[in-house]
Amino acid sequence: MQAIKITKTFYEDHIMRDLPAPPVVKKTKSHIWIDATSEHLSELLDDADYYADPESYGRAEFGSHLAALIKSAKATKRAIENYFKEMEL
Repeated sequence: MQAIKITKTFYEDHIMRDLPAPPVVKKTKSHIWIDATSEHLSELLDDADYYADPESYGRAEFGSHLAALIKSAKATKRAIENYFKEMEL
């Protein structure tokens, strides 16, 4: 099984909104590894893309929960996109 390492913050927010998500295959205090072969990977990527775009929600105050969510969404998006790039090689 292929896995992608992402931060917990965005994934947990995504799950709390009852959206489909790839299953977790490993956890640490701040990161999780998700199943890269899951049919729900594109849903997570689309959601991360939305939150990573500042035009989607306006300005977030530094240190706020929204700012942390944005940072985690950007990292999640980058991790998934990097996985796809590696698969093309």
